[in-house]
Amino acid sequence: MYILTDNEIKTEEKSPKSEGSSSEVKKPVPTQNEELMKAIEEERKKKSALIDELRRYKRRLAYKLAEKDALAKLNAENSANRKGTKNIGYLRRKKESLEFRISTEAFTLSAEKDLIRKKQEVDAELNEAINNYRMKRKAEFVNGDIEELTKKSDETYAKLQELEKRLDVLYGNLRRQRGQHREKKHEYHQAPVQEVSFADIAIIKGKKEDKKNGE
Repeated sequence: MYILTDNEIKTEEKSPKSEGSSSEVKKPVPTQNEELMKAIEEERKKKSALIDELRRYKRRLAYKLAEKDALAKLNAENSANRKGTKNIGYLRRKKESLEFRISTEAFTLSAEKDLIRKKQEVDAELNEAINNYRMKRKAEFVNGDIEELTKKSDETYAKLQELEKRLDVLYGNLRRQRGQHREKKHEYHQAPVQEVSFADIAIIKGKKEDKKNGE
């Protein structure tokens, strides 16, 4: 039977074997300041994205408002020039009737020229009516885009305000945490003050007087 020596026993006690201890690496635990800074950085990224989104909405909204003004001016000019709004369906039927008469009936040269002139007038009225209808529809689409962009812009701005409030809270927590850390650090480095009582002073004086008398 083999008996361990004292040196071998001490070596065994100093280096105990543990399974898997060499392969496991402990990750450092983040401090409260680090966690706050990480949360602040994430919120700031969200804030930057919201600001970019809000700018895009504002640019598109400005473009649509300018387009609305241009359409309103053009529509006002056309309204001043035209006598009244004509029905597109009625004008198309009138045009088709004139074209049918010109192509199928026999007219004198003067009568045929008169029908061609009337057809040209109907064509001009029809084109004007179609343009007016298109402008009206386009103005409706532009107004719808303005309402949608305004709604999205307001929603994004509200999200931005909520995010600003969360950032204010995080910054406040960080300032308080750093303030507490500085106070603790100051208390740690401050030298302790030793209190001296009147009895201690009297003893010290008595020792000095005894020393003088002994000399």
